[in-house]
Amino acid sequence: MTDPALAVLQQTIIMFIIVVIGALCYKFRLINDDGRKQLSALVLNVVNPLLIFLSYQTDLRPELIEGFCWTALMGAGTYIVFILAASLLFRDKDRADTVIERFSVIYSNFGFMGTPLIFGVFGSDGVFIQTGFVTVSNLFIWTHGVMTMSGQRSPKTVLKAFCSPAIIAVAAGLICFFARLRLPEIMFTALNNVADMTTPLAMIVAGASIMSAGLVRSVTNPRVYLVSAIKLILLPLIGAAMILFLPCPDMPKLITLIEFSCPAAAIGTMFAIKYEKNSEYASQIFAVSTLLSAVTTPLIVYAGTILLGVLNPQ
Repeated sequence: MTDPALAVLQQTIIMFIIVVIGALCYKFRLINDDGRKQLSALVLNVVNPLLIFLSYQTDLRPELIEGFCWTALMGAGTYIVFILAASLLFRDKDRADTVIERFSVIYSNFGFMGTPLIFGVFGSDGVFIQTGFVTVSNLFIWTHGVMTMSGQRSPKTVLKAFCSPAIIAVAAGLICFFARLRLPEIMFTALNNVADMTTPLAMIVAGASIMSAGLVRSVTNPRVYLVSAIKLILLPLIGAAMILFLPCPDMPKLITLIEFSCPAAAIGTMFAIKYEKNSEYASQIFAVSTLLSAVTTPLIVYAGTILLGVLNPQ
């Protein structure tokens, strides 16, 4: 594995530049709120699922299956711990924004930020291994996440988890992977061209979302920095302590580390709108954590590579 921390830093800088372009597009009205929502839906429902699906169009190799299982296992374990930690750190149930803060520190922007970042660092093999984490993440988001934001406890939320585009892409991809079904070259090339838009489109949406949240209001809210520090530093360090000592290969560990080191999930704002919570506050957390992650995510991964070097000397 070639200097993943440096690769993460380089990819983060590339993504940050595109975020700035997205912010400028929103500022100069090349993208409005409707356009931002439509691009967001396009990335979540078409482009990102295609990237996930195409990652399964590869040879059946034991190390990929092992990596998939490890990221799913590590994802489930860290989510359980993060949920408990969020409940302890944000105890005021009578405060209206508590649910937003809990959701924001637990769930990362693994779709918009994590997948493009992992693809840039590890390629399609990394995206395949990441889908173990993605599967678990979607199950938690559409069950615990929805119940947290809505205050409702319904079996329908479990069923809805299995209908999300990311889960459908994982299921279809796994079937093709194990059945050794490969797309014709011309179809693969066409779909791959769409999937390659994941990073630029996702980052443009992120930049537009930051501007729509009100950049000045976002960066002057001290509470947002507390939530961001917990999301980007405290919980990733806890997660790193949990996974770095596990007897699994380095790549799944680093992929999982990248995933929960990403900023607050963009879907938190969408849920806040849907369930009539404080969507402006959710957008502020998303905006500030996204900006700060340009520094914190590479540092967390760098720390992880150092520990892996100590634990697994080459």
